[in-house]
Amino acid sequence: MKNRELMSSGNPFKTVIIFSIPSILAMIVNSIYNIVDKMFIGNFVSDVALGGLQVVNPLTFFSFFAVVMFGIGSGSYASNKLGEHNDDEANKIFNNGFSVSTAFMFALSLLFMILRKPLLRLCGADELNYEYAYSYYTVLIFGFVFQSMAYFFTMSMRSEGRPVMSMLAQTTGAIVNILLDALFIIVFKWGVFGAAIATVIGHIVNFSIGLSFYLFGKTHFFKFNMYDLNHINWNYIIQISAIGLSSALLNICNGVATIVYNNVIGKYDNALSILAVLTSLDSICVMPCVGIRQGVVPIYGYNYGEKNFKRMYIIFLVGILYTTIYGATMTFIIRRFPGFFINLFLGNATEEVMNEAIRICGFYQIGLSIVGLNMISSGFFQASRHKVEASLLSIMRQCLFLIPSLYIFDSLFNSKGVWYAMPVSDALSGVVGLLLIIASYITYKKTGYISIKDYKESLKYVDSGSNS
Repeated sequence: MKNRELMSSGNPFKTVIIFSIPSILAMIVNSIYNIVDKMFIGNFVSDVALGGLQVVNPLTFFSFFAVVMFGIGSGSYASNKLGEHNDDEANKIFNNGFSVSTAFMFALSLLFMILRKPLLRLCGADELNYEYAYSYYTVLIFGFVFQSMAYFFTMSMRSEGRPVMSMLAQTTGAIVNILLDALFIIVFKWGVFGAAIATVIGHIVNFSIGLSFYLFGKTHFFKFNMYDLNHINWNYIIQISAIGLSSALLNICNGVATIVYNNVIGKYDNALSILAVLTSLDSICVMPCVGIRQGVVPIYGYNYGEKNFKRMYIIFLVGILYTTIYGATMTFIIRRFPGFFINLFLGNATEEVMNEAIRICGFYQIGLSIVGLNMISSGFFQASRHKVEASLLSIMRQCLFLIPSLYIFDSLFNSKGVWYAMPVSDALSGVVGLLLIIASYITYKKTGYISIKDYKESLKYVDSGSNS
């Protein structure tokens, strides 16, 4: 009850912090799985091996699209039902979502295993880094199902107001991954194979904690029900998929954009190794913004269920304030100390590679100050089931703006200017997110609803009530 009151009427600054800090830490921890692998490989194997891990990046995005679609979709939809005080239906959504997401990831993992060779070539693998990429990805595939179930549990915990438990599950898995990375790579000398093994074991630990919580815990709303696990209500699945689609599209766009990046930039010397470092830094910097987004989505969803639209806009403003302050701070730190961050990944690289990486790092993250506008806006529309706006905002940063900018800057400025595509994309996508929210707020002031669609549906409800 306390968590419901917090989402419905608690101090907005305090509420966003309470829900976002665990989500921020969880998202940072989630990104650590890949980042730590790159740090160990870059420092204890070679920069060529680091380029091999960069090749695998888009495939991890593609695999993760189903994870977030069902995880976020189920969590947000169930959160809506909790806001409507329909706990029984929320629990059915939880069970249906878990069954379908697990089955889907089994099928996807099998497909990726069969097609892994052509997929790696598509993603930019060449004669130098192919063996590293192949070894790493072949092992990683076996962890996809555990990663999917673990993420589903953590999102379900957040949706029912248990963000701290969600954070603990992910944090424990990440710590295990870091410790095993050191053991397998430094002590056992297993290279990229050891990094992949450590990552898979980390996902298994995360999954085990989530499963134990829902099997044996006594303080949660959602409970496993064998009937609902085996009897799928496809209307629920359609709604779950539609709500989670924007997050799924974000991962697909990340994958497509990374493939384009790998192939466009890969033709320049040492570029893939540098890109691996920059994408890791981008993950470190952007993940807290994503964490704030994850934190506000269940608050949005609960208040949308209660039709407390005014509070949704207040939560939006608080989320933007936090992401902007964070983004501006990280931009200043990275621009002030680029060498420190580059050395985390390329400690044994040549001076030429180091200097080029430092030059690029100085401006690559400059769009961080505004990118939160896009993320907090997309979460607003996702939680309120406005699929078109949410999906548009999700694909905007990485596809609609980044890919065209990449080709334009490459053709105009070659290797010296191609790196400007990311900050330009961050800025443009942030502006569009803000414009969509402003349009929604104007509608709210005129109709009392956040969209014309909601307003028309309310009129139909009133008409049907009066006729009855």
